[in-house]
Amino acid sequence: MNKESIICTFPIEILPDKTVRIKININVYSQKAITAVAYKFTDRCYIFIDKKNNETFHVHFQKQKNISLSLYEIAQLFCNELIDQQIRVDLEKEMKNTREMILEASFHQFKKGK
Repeated sequence: MNKESIICTFPIEILPDKTVRIKININVYSQKAITAVAYKFTDRCYIFIDKKNNETFHVHFQKQKNISLSLYEIAQLFCNELIDQQIRVDLEKEMKNTREMILEASFHQFKKGK
């Protein structure tokens, strides 16, 4: 076991085949947020998402050529971006009714003006 695995506080595993896996609790992070983050990282690595059970997604990373960051560092950045995307998903849900009311009022004014 290498030193990074011992001190790691993220749910990141370095696998024997030199790939990295993150275990993500789907009670905390939505599939929408996970997929959005995975898409953002496709320029740096090959990503495979697997739903292991009703509580966990596994995200596997394989590094693309000519990327200077280690897979471990990429996985850490992925974890941070996951928080950002989940906040966006949560805000989208919270603001849905407000957004719909604003759109309805806007279109109502537009129809009224014709």
